[in-house]
Amino acid sequence: MTRKKLPELALIFDMDGTLIDSNPTHKEAYRQFFTRFDINLTDDDFEQHIAGRSNPDILKHFLGDDLSPQKITALKQQKESLFQELFESKIKPIRGLLPFLKQVKDAGLLTALATSAPMMNVRFLFQHVPIEAYFDKIVCDRDVTDGKPDPAIFQVAARKLKADPARCIVFEDSQAGVESARAAGMRVVALTTNGQEKDTRHADLVIDTYSEITVAKLQKLMSEE
Repeated sequence: MTRKKLPELALIFDMDGTLIDSNPTHKEAYRQFFTRFDINLTDDDFEQHIAGRSNPDILKHFLGDDLSPQKITALKQQKESLFQELFESKIKPIRGLLPFLKQVKDAGLLTALATSAPMMNVRFLFQHVPIEAYFDKIVCDRDVTDGKPDPAIFQVAARKLKADPARCIVFEDSQAGVESARAAGMRVVALTTNGQEKDTRHADLVIDTYSEITVAKLQKLMSEE
């Protein structure tokens, strides 16, 4: 009997809440930032209009659709600088991430980081967590026009990896991110970092940390109909 060949895999990782547990600090940064505009940000505001979404979409929702690209860039810089100031002393990878990424690269799998955040935050991550070498490609907010839950960001990542979307597994933590990956025709492993069970209900697999996942488990996931 011929053994069924396991499909080749490409793994695509979101960043905030997926590689680092940064969402509580993003929430605090947005709260402080929006007080400058007399906006009192609620938890519901964060979950519905911020988590997993791009800065232009967020800023337009709260400050108006008439923001110019130049104004968005300036406001984004202010907010992310505030986030980095608040998070620098706290930043660390989610448990089990580094051993898992080493296992992934030892297995020869392609990897991409695909985040709605700006490149300045990707560089901030790499300066504090030694994982840059584990990613073959990077996709950030400048690479797409439409933010999650639109599938564009993961479609771009797959194209950069020259990978079949049906052979991609996305790691996400937000509802918008899970929906984006599913819309791109990809499998999804969801992390529970944000504590919102509803955000992970459409994922193929749910984990608390990377200590719970292996390349073998991912291969099994891909072999399931």
